[in-house]
Amino acid sequence: MQSLGNSAFIHRPSLAMLALVGLLAAAHDARAQQATQAGIVKVLTGQVTVQRQGQDNVASVGLKLYPGDRVVTGADAAAGITLRDDTLMSIGPGSSFVLEDFAFNESAGEGRIAVRLAKGTLRYVSGLIGKHSPSSQQVATPTATIGIRGTDFIVEVADE
Repeated sequence: MQSLGNSAFIHRPSLAMLALVGLLAAAHDARAQQATQAGIVKVLTGQVTVQRQGQDNVASVGLKLYPGDRVVTGADAAAGITLRDDTLMSIGPGSSFVLEDFAFNESAGEGRIAVRLAKGTLRYVSGLIGKHSPSSQQVATPTATIGIRGTDFIVEVADE
């Protein structure tokens, strides 16, 4: 009888631990699905910061970007970004740029992109989303929202 009691005692913590691990894994999977990688930093010059969920991170080549990320370039800095659909974006010096929304179905080549340039310059070269669904691309500035129909353009927002 003694061994049965000890055996049951050992299994209870093990089951509790398995349940905890399962809950943590489910939470991680849900968070990963909500924050699907949109792109990557390919080129950097000078001081570039990526703000994510209230945290400032020094950007580096290879840094993954997610919807909601803000890229801020210093006065002598620039960043080159490639999104998963092969959209290319160059963010010029003294800029503040937010990747508002990004969704991409790789098998269909369709999706949507929404970015916001608060200040500075942005060169945008459309990838697969722009080729398959030009109306699914949007660039917002403090004074206008631009529906994109072309494939290569530059936006500049001057300081007030």
